[in-house]
Amino acid sequence: MESADQAEVVKALGLADVRETTWADGVELIDEVAHGEEEPFSTVVVTPPMQGWTLVVGPYFGLPYARRTAHLTDLCRELSAHFGKAQLFFHSEQNDGEPWLIAEGGRIIRRWISEYPALALGEPFGVERRLLDAYGITGKPEDLDPDSDLAGDRAATWGDCWATTVAEECGINPTTATAATGSLLVAAAPSFE
Repeated sequence: MESADQAEVVKALGLADVRETTWADGVELIDEVAHGEEEPFSTVVVTPPMQGWTLVVGPYFGLPYARRTAHLTDLCRELSAHFGKAQLFFHSEQNDGEPWLIAEGGRIIRRWISEYPALALGEPFGVERRLLDAYGITGKPEDLDPDSDLAGDRAATWGDCWATTVAEECGINPTTATAATGSLLVAAAPSFE
């Protein structure tokens, strides 16, 4: 969320069992939650403010999980109405997809999930639009024939259209940002099943 108020972000998300953790332990915990056998959607890590944003990290926000897409879209829309901007990104170093969801002022600007092009919302913009133009595609990637070579190239992110690139252009790249002073928090996320 575009907010430097970590406590307000925790409250808006309805997080529980909030406690401080170290950066090393927080990173390890999210990796364990994402790849372990425990319930993967139960734990999140909340950063201190980073360049005017408070990041909330964990599989709870996994856009690639199709059964969660509608809820996460609604949540992002609501949070953007409260904070002005709310965004979700998933970057995979194992080529598992590159989804993003960008909301501003209570409306969805763009939702792209490479594994599920039919779930796309909004118009491509920024780096996504520039790469489409470079490939000579005047429309949207979700309108491509799924069996076309271009659609296959799109699934491989067309070179530079990574979620982290879109994130940086839209506000903050979590892989390169530095945190202000403050505590890293770990918390239990509410169920939405």
